Amino acid sequence: MKSEWIISLSILVTLIFIAYSAFSLNDSQENDNGLPVYALKDAQTQEAYLFARDNPLALDGVNCHCGCMSTVHNGRVHRRGLLDCFIQEDRSYEIHGAQCAMCIIDALQVKQLTNEGKTKEEIKSIIDSKYY
Repeated sequence: MKSEWIISLSILVTLIFIAYSAFSLNDSQENDNGLPVYALKDAQTQEAYLFARDNPLALDGVNCHCGCMSTVHNGRVHRRGLLDCFIQEDRSYEIHGAQCAMCIIDALQVKQLTNEGKTKEEIKSIIDSKYY
């Protein structure tokens, strides 16, 4: 009886370890674009991450209005605006953007406005005016 309990416990611990390992790998794996798996959940999320990666200055300083600039997200307060929602200061990817529809929508609007030739100040004003 005792040996059956030990075997069951060993199996359970092994399964938990395997599940944890698989979850950890999925967060850090990258695709052909070099994006983490969580950035691939849909086309808009992927587009926002690619834009952030390729155009960090466009998002840097544009206020994020989801609360991440005043509340700790993943252990830090985002102080660089929308850029911090997708890219951390050490240039690694940030999962927050993939979890926040507001950040994705605003990042894609910044992309559109940038492509239209708007200045950074115009873009900041347009994004801010949606929330004030």
